Amino acid sequence: MIRWAMMERPPYIEDTWKIVGFTSSSNQVMTPGTEATIRKAAERDLEVGVICADRDGNRIRIDRVDPGAEILSYHFLNDELRVQEGIQECSTQQFLAAGWYMAAPGTSL
Repeated sequence: MIRWAMMERPPYIEDTWKIVGFTSSSNQVMTPGTEATIRKAAERDLEVGVICADRDGNRIRIDRVDPGAEILSYHFLNDELRVQEGIQECSTQQFLAAGWYMAAPGTSL
């Protein structure tokens, strides 16, 4: 539980709060789920239309996957999920080595 204390109220701000300290911590055991919400993209996940993100939150959408040549193309997306930059192309192995993450089905990044 976190304790909160009211700071001096400036005339232009309704309520300003600060954290004073922690009174306890939560060390409850969490049961593992059957599927992670966010996980690293694997080769089996690489399909046209899949949206992935890196550790900084940059999102991309896969545009083309060529399994024979092991090449894929993608483009970066803005916050509204619209195209932000031109199409990028790299090998499947380079893409996976970059450490892109994806959301589980039914969830978002």
